Amino acid sequence: MKINELIQVCFEHGLNGRDTDTCVKAIAVNFLEPAKPVVTIEMSKLADLLRMMRTADSAHAYVAGGVFHFNALFKHSKEFPAPRIYFMKGKDLLEVNKIGTYLQSNGITLPPVHDGHLATLLDDKDYPNRFQAWHARREEDVAPFRGLLDGRVKNTAVEKGMWLSSGGGCLVCGNKTELMSTTTLIAKSGLMIGLQLCEHHENETKDHTSLLNYIANKMGIPAPLLVDAKIHHHDNRTITISCEAIKVELDCTIEVKEKTITALRKSGFRIILRQDSLSDYAYNIQDPTKKQISRIDSANHHKVAYGPDHIHRSLTKSKKNKVESSFTYGFAIADLKIIRKLVEDAEANWEAAAVDKNDLNDNNSDSE
Repeated sequence: MKINELIQVCFEHGLNGRDTDTCVKAIAVNFLEPAKPVVTIEMSKLADLLRMMRTADSAHAYVAGGVFHFNALFKHSKEFPAPRIYFMKGKDLLEVNKIGTYLQSNGITLPPVHDGHLATLLDDKDYPNRFQAWHARREEDVAPFRGLLDGRVKNTAVEKGMWLSSGGGCLVCGNKTELMSTTTLIAKSGLMIGLQLCEHHENETKDHTSLLNYIANKMGIPAPLLVDAKIHHHDNRTITISCEAIKVELDCTIEVKEKTITALRKSGFRIILRQDSLSDYAYNIQDPTKKQISRIDSANHHKVAYGPDHIHRSLTKSKKNKVESSFTYGFAIADLKIIRKLVEDAEANWEAAAVDKNDLNDNNSDSE
């Protein structure tokens, strides 16, 4: 979702300019740059600019390069080091007069601002220091999320991530917390959103259909993405959807028994997917002799960085206990990338072993 689209959603929900700016910051924080001391958002409607100006820290007129800018400026803070300017441009005198008359007739005073005054409002000279301090805090706060995101981009349908920064505190109450909450939106690709909640507010999310809806409800702001998204619990529908995806994406024939899917590849390899729930599942890869080759499961019996979900890339005796975080969801559609990787690697190893065996037999025949 683009920032201007988010602004329209906020306005449709009746938010004023300052609350809308709060929503914008939640997204714009992902695009801050060390060499750009201000976030600028051009507005397309006078009524929208008026709404932003009513609660702005500074509403003013600024001329740059012969072009009038009508600005609604919101100042920087410790949590967001760059000010935001929502603006419209008047390219000629008629347009300038139209915009100025409309805003002034609606009670907005527009003092002229010169370069030096604007620089003071932006406090742009100190921006590098503010950005550096903010970036250091953010890197510390976002490190666990980034590790999880990297794993999910590698192994699942997730392609992008967004961190809603709250400076190391709970997004709702501000209390210091080490907990991290995430939600993932999956269509053609996946977007993982991360944020921090204290234990109390994390427990409250269980009574809501989704993490985003909880945040929207708690803070009185609209959920900007998929307002009606639901938390997935496995039922006949999700099993059916999983079957169709596995059949098509992994080129398998499918058998289903309750919540367990057995997918047979043309190579003779089997993928057995047990999906009792999002926190109780296992994906097993078997060779044509039905010997287990590798497994992903949710059992909490291994110490991994992001657990308890983990992967056994090899179930041979010497490697059985070598595990790593799988970063999987327990929903096969989301986890197809790593499932495909495991079965294709296993098939390649099987074929290579068969070739080596044939070569050995040929050599033995020649020696006879």
